[in-house]
Amino acid sequence: MSTFSIIIPAYQQVSLLKRALDSVLQQEGIDFEVIVTDDSINDEIQSYVKSLHHPAIRYYRHTSHGNPIENWNFGLGMAEGQYIILMHHDEAMVSQHYLRNVFHEITQRDIVISDVEVAVNDKRRRRMVNVWAKRLICRHPILLFIQNVIGPTACITFKREYMQMFNPELKWLVDVEWYYRMLKGAHISHSGECKIQSIHGHADQITTKLEVLQSFRQDKTIIDNLYGKRIRMALWLYEHLILGTKQLIGKI
Repeated sequence: MSTFSIIIPAYQQVSLLKRALDSVLQQEGIDFEVIVTDDSINDEIQSYVKSLHHPAIRYYRHTSHGNPIENWNFGLGMAEGQYIILMHHDEAMVSQHYLRNVFHEITQRDIVISDVEVAVNDKRRRRMVNVWAKRLICRHPILLFIQNVIGPTACITFKREYMQMFNPELKWLVDVEWYYRMLKGAHISHSGECKIQSIHGHADQITTKLEVLQSFRQDKTIIDNLYGKRIRMALWLYEHLILGTKQLIGKI
């Protein structure tokens, strides 16, 4: 059994996958497996991964049904490591000591939350979230429905026994709803030394293909049926304060 399982759901973009894989394969001082689950409509990802002949990489072809979240869950089901990270192909570990640093923290906790920086058109910008606010919200994960202070799923490393699947019925709030379930009752560590970089604005970015308000309202109905009044106020605040403001200034 490997110490870490790094799951990378892949779709089409070989250049992005190469960057993500390189960031994992350069990790030092820790053992890991990389699970690539591919639901592309061609064989370019498969050909590239197999050309590497790397013993740490396990490649799986996933039959797509038009829902990328099914590919994420497929990868989670293949993980055998003690600690698990789901890292999309447009994300990367910034340091070659990333896994080693995470390991030092997660042995004392259930989940480690890393920092994130966003790259848009080769320009890097760190998400400006107050550290105190981030820790408060993660201690009360219902607040994540108002503001996702975590970022992409790669920012969460969790012990295998804490693994839960994503809800494939959700679209806009799929990450947040997963965080909510994962963080409830968990012992959490926040690491500023561990950083994930996320590339935004590329052709296959899932969120750019969604109609935001429609997707949110569909998710809102599903989540309301699941959790009722516990989350209803948080969703109302997100819809009217966050999405309402973005709509007003033309961001959506």
